[in-house]
Amino acid sequence: MSPWERLLALPLMELEASTVASWHLRGLPSGSLDVPQCSVILASSDDAERFDLAMLKTATTQNRDVLLMRLATGMGANQTTAVTIDAVLRSPLEPILLTNLVPCRLADGALWFVTENRGRSLVVEPTGLSIRWRAPASPCELALGRERVAAEIGFILKGAEF
Repeated sequence: MSPWERLLALPLMELEASTVASWHLRGLPSGSLDVPQCSVILASSDDAERFDLAMLKTATTQNRDVLLMRLATGMGANQTTAVTIDAVLRSPLEPILLTNLVPCRLADGALWFVTENRGRSLVVEPTGLSIRWRAPASPCELALGRERVAAEIGFILKGAEF
């Protein structure tokens, strides 16, 4: 598995699903995972390309939320890794697009994807994705949560070839 595909383990471990299918959906990165019990499609990429339109179309046609994890890796001996998340949530009116979220593991163990300004955020629950209008914690707690999840990501990517 590529390093960015390994990232899908992070939200997948939070979902209580017994069935996961690998898909190649038009416009999304190959290796996307469909989790029908949770009505979510997980995708990952190492590409800075925007997948917003493909995600919106997939959310509408497949009746699923779509979560895209993007892995950016710096060069050199002090290689740094940054993960950002884009998501599309189904809605009765129109899909909701959230971009440039960062992963955060709160002290209670919950996995969140939050904005830098504590605005709209996603929580990964056993049944799927849920939106909250405000981040669930103070800026200090969110910073600690980003450090916790960075350690998890480091473990997931350990030994991966970039």
